[in-house]
Amino acid sequence: MPRISGEPRGSGVQAVVFALDILEYIARCQASVGVSELARAFETTKSRMHRHLQTLVTAGYLRRDDATERYRVSARLMALGQAVGENFELAAAARQIALDLRDAQGHAIALSQPEPEGMRIVMMIHNKSNFEIGVKPGSVLSYHGSAQGKIGLAFGDPAVRRGVLGSQLEAATPYTITDPLRLAAEVEAVRARGWAVAPNEAMIGLNTLAVPVFDALGRFAGSVAATDSVQYLPAEPAKEQIAAIAAAGREISANLGYRPAVAQRGAEAERAGK
Repeated sequence: MPRISGEPRGSGVQAVVFALDILEYIARCQASVGVSELARAFETTKSRMHRHLQTLVTAGYLRRDDATERYRVSARLMALGQAVGENFELAAAARQIALDLRDAQGHAIALSQPEPEGMRIVMMIHNKSNFEIGVKPGSVLSYHGSAQGKIGLAFGDPAVRRGVLGSQLEAATPYTITDPLRLAAEVEAVRARGWAVAPNEAMIGLNTLAVPVFDALGRFAGSVAATDSVQYLPAEPAKEQIAAIAAAGREISANLGYRPAVAQRGAEAERAGK
């Protein structure tokens, strides 16, 4: 691989990683970005940043607006992302991890992704008990009445959260949270600790323990959750149960390309653009 001018010898791999980080940053901004802003974000010089940007423009992954001298993602990069997305489903990234989790814990394991009306179950692995517990794939769980839904409200689209908190909340059981203020407090607690439960809230006698899954750009992609009788998955889960499901969420996120450091930089870019 040719050495990029000005880069230290042997830094070819670092240069590639740096270029990919730039692409992810600009993609997260969802707007054109200038050289100075990028240099500040990556704590580097404008000249070094300009060299990488020119390489990405030449490769066809960025476009430069000659009038404003700002950069944005190209149609080629968007087409590439669409092609990859169509061939890489959330379920494929999670299947083996979910099977291993079910075998180790014994609970039913579900994978869900956000939709406007709730969290849709896209994969279900039933528990190991003689009494089958689970949710039918394709089912949509409410945002306010399920552990997966609380995860979606805590880590997903803020517009969805505002819509749910401002709507009439229906009770599936006497334990379903229907008070918007109480739900808002619960969502904040979920966001702080990183996991959610919903004992008896969707169905009497059942509890679910859920954690978030993030994609390569750090966006909320869905939730992986364990479901079982409250006898085996209590309202206050054991530390070992929480640790196991949290580890599964991190592994699935890693399979989707999630890198916490890059995601944090992208989140800062989004906040700066608002």
